[in-house]
Amino acid sequence: MASKSMIDTAYDVVSGGDKEMTFSDILLAVGKKLGLTEDELVKKAGNFYTDLSLDGRFVTLGDNLWDLRSRHKYEQVHIDMNDVYSEEDEKVSELGEEGDDEEKKPIEPDDDDDDDDDGKTPTPDITSDN
Repeated sequence: MASKSMIDTAYDVVSGGDKEMTFSDILLAVGKKLGLTEDELVKKAGNFYTDLSLDGRFVTLGDNLWDLRSRHKYEQVHIDMNDVYSEEDEKVSELGEEGDDEEKKPIEPDDDDDDDDDGKTPTPDITSDN
């Protein structure tokens, strides 16, 4: 019998409880259910966090708390990306254009076929029969 994936086990863990959980509590509970060692958990934590973030069954509530999306109304967990981008635009305009104080230099293209950015053109190979 194949063992369950970490994300499916996380669903079982979170759905078995009656309230939200921190990421570390979910990770530890999943590791315990799957019989993973601490080293294995550490190695898999990053990918597991990504999976949790991308899995539509879960939602982050802020402050490192996670829960099942089905337990929350859309308005409670929906982030309007237009609000996020307009906040970022406001921050940029408050700070001014990036690099205003720095002198801007044009970038010179490396037109030759070699990998060196030396400004020299490579010598053509005249020994080939092509």
